[in-house]
Amino acid sequence: MSNRTQEPVTAEHARIDVSFVVAAYNVAPFIEEAVRSALLQHDVRVEVIVVDDASSDGTATAVERLHRTDPRVVLLRQPYRKGPGAARNAAFEIARGDWIAILDGDDLMAPNRTRQLLDCAIATSVEMIGDNFERVTEDGAPTGQKMFEAGEERFVYWVDPAAFIEGNEMLGRNKRSLGAVKIMAKRAFLADHAVTHMEQVPVGEDYHFILSALLAGARFCVSSTDGYKYRMRRGSQSWRLSEQNVNHLLDAHVATVAAAERSGNARFKAAAASYGRALTRSRDFVRTVAKLQNGDWAGGLSLAVTHPRTWPLVLRFGSQALRNRLRRRSLRPSQV
Repeated sequence: MSNRTQEPVTAEHARIDVSFVVAAYNVAPFIEEAVRSALLQHDVRVEVIVVDDASSDGTATAVERLHRTDPRVVLLRQPYRKGPGAARNAAFEIARGDWIAILDGDDLMAPNRTRQLLDCAIATSVEMIGDNFERVTEDGAPTGQKMFEAGEERFVYWVDPAAFIEGNEMLGRNKRSLGAVKIMAKRAFLADHAVTHMEQVPVGEDYHFILSALLAGARFCVSSTDGYKYRMRRGSQSWRLSEQNVNHLLDAHVATVAAAERSGNARFKAAAASYGRALTRSRDFVRTVAKLQNGDWAGGLSLAVTHPRTWPLVLRFGSQALRNRLRRRSLRPSQV
């Protein structure tokens, strides 16, 4: 079978407003619902490009089935697992929409989300736009938990490189996790400035993609509407915190620090320095936790003593883990 499943372009489908790019790995139970939520967007012409990242389940089969009933669905298959950044870059190469939108293979969107974002983008003359998101359960039920509470009146706010970095401090308390926002960006802008995903970063690829666009001069605003639905599920590939992953992020952060120095912007430089310290603190925290989980109490306590900046994280996340364990225990049926 060909690596690409797509109908020939006809006059009917020649003009596309938005190309949805979906990196998919082992999301067979969710991919059909995710793709349909893109196909059912109101008052907008779309295509949905799904890149199967060498899944071992029925993800690709489900997408092929969708394609047979709707040629707007395009399937690319990676020969081996390359990661979400490489998958999205492959989709960028064939995308035909005026805008490119990121959608994860296990998430959902409200039917009016894309039209609202396009209207907002036109009104604000931006090259990149995102929105608030709501967390939903694994079966898609709403939780009411959003990135930030918007209130009754809709609003948008502008994000520059400094504000973006400030809203992404690892293991910080800022609820506006802007790196998790699923953006739409003008395809021409991305192409003209060679903005792509960093393929060597296995986590945090959204953060670096958005930051790259900002550093290339993209104007970016975020809407308070919560049209994106982020599915909370076991086994999600969205975030895996490990020492190796944090080291990748530290390596990638070197370029951010250099850009901040070149800019001469004091706030940008301060934000980059603070983000770097947070990454280092997170790496030390992960090292400490790994030793404790492996039963190396002496090694874990030694790291904690020599890296006192990790103490607040140990106390914070340790207490959360204990509360979660006690809550799960209280939900178990009593044994008689």
